[in-house]
Amino acid sequence: MSEPQDPQKQNQTQALDGSRSSQPMEQRTPSPGTTRLSPDAWKLRFRIGDQTVSVPVRERIIVGRRLEDEKIIDFDLSPYGAYTFGVSRQHAIITLHEGFLYLEDNNSTNGTRINGFQLTPKQKYRLRDGDEVEFARLRTSIRFEFAS
Repeated sequence: MSEPQDPQKQNQTQALDGSRSSQPMEQRTPSPGTTRLSPDAWKLRFRIGDQTVSVPVRERIIVGRRLEDEKIIDFDLSPYGAYTFGVSRQHAIITLHEGFLYLEDNNSTNGTRINGFQLTPKQKYRLRDGDEVEFARLRTSIRFEFAS
């Protein structure tokens, strides 16, 4: 059973089903009552297809696909078809700054999108609970989850 979405969020994410935008994502203002995140108290829950995986929030999370004994990747998308979907080895970086999470494309070959908007490489974009993120053609949705 899928979670209901508010109409504003639904309008933002409908772009994922249409043509890809080459325009940079607009700056989004903070939502009222936004909670600041902290390491060890929060997790990111990624929904990829019919699978869900949780990643602890840390100061820096490198997202990509790991090769054999490589240890530099913090969130390995290889089990979800990363190579087939065009995910780079060190595709993107999620950072925690002053209680907010930011995503930046790490000069990946096939790009990164938030809610259908193409990210400019090496520029940080604020992540929000419920965002849909595409690492190349690998589509995920992200939820912020309090670690109990």
